[in-house]
Amino acid sequence: MGYDAEIVGPRMNPDLTPELERETAFFRKWGYLIVEDALTLSQIEQLRDALDETFDRHGETFTHQLLEEDGRFAFLLDNPPVLDRMKAILGNCIQLHSATARVTGPGEPDQNWHRDIPWPKDPDPPPYGNEPGQVNCGYYLDQLTMENGPVVIVPGSHRAPFKPPETHARFPDEKHVLARPGQAVLFDGWLFHRGAANQSERNRRVCLMCYQNAWMKSREPFDGPRVSAMRENGTKEQKLLLGAIDRW
Repeated sequence: MGYDAEIVGPRMNPDLTPELERETAFFRKWGYLIVEDALTLSQIEQLRDALDETFDRHGETFTHQLLEEDGRFAFLLDNPPVLDRMKAILGNCIQLHSATARVTGPGEPDQNWHRDIPWPKDPDPPPYGNEPGQVNCGYYLDQLTMENGPVVIVPGSHRAPFKPPETHARFPDEKHVLARPGQAVLFDGWLFHRGAANQSERNRRVCLMCYQNAWMKSREPFDGPRVSAMRENGTKEQKLLLGAIDRW
């Protein structure tokens, strides 16, 4: 056998509550979802401290392999309020695509519109199985305002069979997501999105946890000491999420 059946689990799809069914239907239609109470106050402070120390240590706007930086980020891997919704959208057989963070300083300009998935969207689904999926999750550690730069999305654009323009020109139906600490913003990797300019005098901080179908290739190697220990000694779910099954 090429994989541990106990790690994979007995069922592809979880049982959904009426609330999760409604949220999943909203996500499929619009390509995004706001998750309330995704973090407690103590978790927000924990993440702020860990990310500030990470930023001071490296001085880089973008942090790759976030789980290797500090043990205080580890709970984000299988944080129940988010993971339950990830499984409702993608199914039980999922794994982490990447764990990153971004600190956007004052004066940072508007990002251009982009998608996070490289392959083109096709209006017709594949003939067998579900289409490959990637769902991103942003934990914003500062209140997003029009001044410090909200997340800007085009609801429903995850179904568009064309690429977004390589500009930050306005769409008539674009939406500014003014997320607050404690919320999580889930969005389809195909969704047109960008970060707006930070015109404030303070940093804008976010931790980004991205998930995908478990048979897809992850962006990160997940081979550092912290993640390797989690994959070796963690729960069955943590092992699956960190790619303990190296072949199918």
